[in-house]
Amino acid sequence: MRTLLIDGDILVVSTGAVLEREIDWGDDEWTLTCDVKEVKATVIDTIRRLEQDLEADQSVITLSMGTTFRHELFPGYKKGRGRKPVGTNEVKRWLIEEHGAKYKPGIEADDVMGILATNPRIIKGEKVIVSQDKDMLTIPGMIYRDGDIITVSPEEALRNWLTQTLTGDTTDGYPGCPGMGPVKAKKLIANIPEGDRWWPHIVGAYESVGLTEEDALMQARLARILHNEDYDHANKEPILWNPT
Repeated sequence: MRTLLIDGDILVVSTGAVLEREIDWGDDEWTLTCDVKEVKATVIDTIRRLEQDLEADQSVITLSMGTTFRHELFPGYKKGRGRKPVGTNEVKRWLIEEHGAKYKPGIEADDVMGILATNPRIIKGEKVIVSQDKDMLTIPGMIYRDGDIITVSPEEALRNWLTQTLTGDTTDGYPGCPGMGPVKAKKLIANIPEGDRWWPHIVGAYESVGLTEEDALMQARLARILHNEDYDHANKEPILWNPT
């Protein structure tokens, strides 16, 4: 049994952007339009094709709607993002109400995928995350990106998350540690002695540029895609990560 966990945010927005049309009404008057029926049909066709190509038995589509806990933690989160294509919210509503897409208030589609991928009880068998977002490389398991299925080990997922904690994410609008690019971050992480506690090394990088452990903790929480243990299923809210 193989289940695809599909990033519905990327799928809906990328499909809508391709199918959006400009109309010139003359006299310098332009409008944007989109045939939402065409977007819906294309989204479903894409999902069916993915299922066929990846020999999957079923798919679960995950979506984001509204603000999330990251917006509450950090007001600048995703503030620089541009507008969504015409009809985006309608397509998402339709996927939730008519195709069983998964949405949890206060968290993102990425988090829903992360929770489902790391919960051994909700979905049985193989689970393959389908997303081009590099954030999903912080989740251990199988992921389909760039035309291939790769397996991310727990150790690789941890290193990827720590790298993101140090470098930040300009697309999502959080800064990370000043002066810390991917090469420098990976070198720092690679040089942590085996068996040593890694959190003090992350904090040390922030303190070396005049910041604090609280600054490091904020970036770690923003960078962390929720695992099953990071979500309170009873109260339906995220559990903010803390160092142990």
